[in-house]
Amino acid sequence: MFITCPNKFADWFNEKYPGISRRVTSEDINDMTDCGLIRRYGYYSESMDGETIRAVLQYEQMREKRIGRGDVKVVNSQPTCKSCGQPLPAPSPEKKGRRREYCQQCEHSRSKERCRKWRRRRQANSVLK
Repeated sequence: MFITCPNKFADWFNEKYPGISRRVTSEDINDMTDCGLIRRYGYYSESMDGETIRAVLQYEQMREKRIGRGDVKVVNSQPTCKSCGQPLPAPSPEKKGRRREYCQQCEHSRSKERCRKWRRRRQANSVLK
């Protein structure tokens, strides 16, 4: 069966997957079509496109839970230290290259931590052999 209308596909999807987190509208279907997620062959494939939409809705639900827990870091314009999280000073505009990732207090322990990580990886690989 070929479905070419977004309204009919939204109705079909909502009937086929009743326990999903939210109902899908024809506007959602149009947006996913514009992004290229579904309707790749000129029609809505029930098996492929239905599973794609189900996975996208599951992803949305997982992301909302993660945001609710506070696991998602908000990216702001102020760079922060990778070690302690303190804000870093703004780089001077005339200076070229990568900007700093560590503050002055954490810069000296950076190489020590890198060596520790390298040793742990090396020991884990030697155990596996």
